Amino acid sequence: MIAIDYGGKRIGIAVSDSGILATPHSVIANQGDVLDTLDRLGRELDVDTWVVGVARRTRTTAGEEKFRRFAEQLRQKTCKPVVLWDETLSTVAAEESLRQGGRKTARTNDIDMYAAAVILQSYLDDRARRPS
Repeated sequence: MIAIDYGGKRIGIAVSDSGILATPHSVIANQGDVLDTLDRLGRELDVDTWVVGVARRTRTTAGEEKFRRFAEQLRQKTCKPVVLWDETLSTVAAEESLRQGGRKTARTNDIDMYAAAVILQSYLDDRARRPS
């Protein structure tokens, strides 16, 4: 499973092999054909599901449409399910996690991939709470 913190300049990536724990992975520049880059990464990691973070504040028609369009393009490119997941405060939680880990300042790339991990962990935790 791969989660994406989709931003205008950068895309944070987090992964989970176990389906239990999310791990920050990397950050890619949001330029050029990012769908090809994500497709290659998904194939390398044998992804079964993509989780794309969507902030509640962008759930306006235009804001939500941008994420829905990206998610649909990703689904078509990779032929894998794509889930839109609430990413509200994921960046704040990522910054706090990095601070608690002893890092007074974090590079933006670190924050982006840690935010993706927060998104993915939230999704995994929610799945674990659901009855089978």
